[in-house]
Order: sequence, then structure tokens, then C-alpha cells
Amino acid sequence: MNTRPKSTLFLMEQIVVIAVFSLCAAICVKIMAVSYLMTVNAVDTKNALLIAESAAESYKAGVQSKSISVYYDSNWNTCDEANAIFVLHLIEHELEFSILLADIAVNKIITNEKLVNLTVAARRGEQ
Repeated sequence: MNTRPKSTLFLMEQIVVIAVFSLCAAICVKIMAVSYLMTVNAVDTKNALLIAESAAESYKAGVQSKSISVYYDSNWNTCDEANAIFVLHLIEHELEFSILLADIAVNKIITNEKLVNLTVAARRGEQ
């Protein structure tokens, strides 16, 4: 009679358990990496929105300019263009009846990804 030793079955069972565990671990690592990237993107979008809202309020309060570009580093501090990660562009468009529109966009320079885009209306010259 030809019988297999019990140690061979035990070894096969251990290999299957390790394979299943490795698959589950790989899935967990992928989920954690994706969640980290989502968190970084959410923080960047939140900060971009705060900067864009601040620019919109300053524009509506009467800051006179046709076009502004402000550069920010990775910590959202203003910096020069060479060290910038993010950029805020404000471009003014004049309509009739003393109404002005400004397009405000915050972009990530490296990927050219648009984080926030706002349009603000203001009335000038009637104070």
C-alpha cells in the first residue's frame, strides 16, 4: 500500500495558508496606499479652496488688478516661481454696467491638475 506521509499534507496546508495570507496582506497594503493618496489630495483641495476664497474676498473688497499669479510651496506658504508647487491665477474680465468678473484658479504645477476654479463678480466705481 502506497500512503503519503502526514508531513507532506501539513506542508501543503501551510503553503496554502501562507499564499492566502500574502494575498490578503497585498490587498491591505494597496488599500492603505490608495487611502493615503486620497488624504493628500483632499488636504491639497481644502487648502486650495481656502486660498481661492481668500483671493475672491480680497478681489470683491476692492483690490484692483487685471491679473495676478501667486505661487505657493508644499506647505502653502508664498514663494517664488522656482520653488512653487501650486499657483493661484486671478484673471479679470470687464462686463458692461461697471460689473467685473474674475476667474480664480488654483493649479498643481507639477501635474497641471486644476484643484479649484471660481468665478467672482464685483461692481466697481459707484462708491
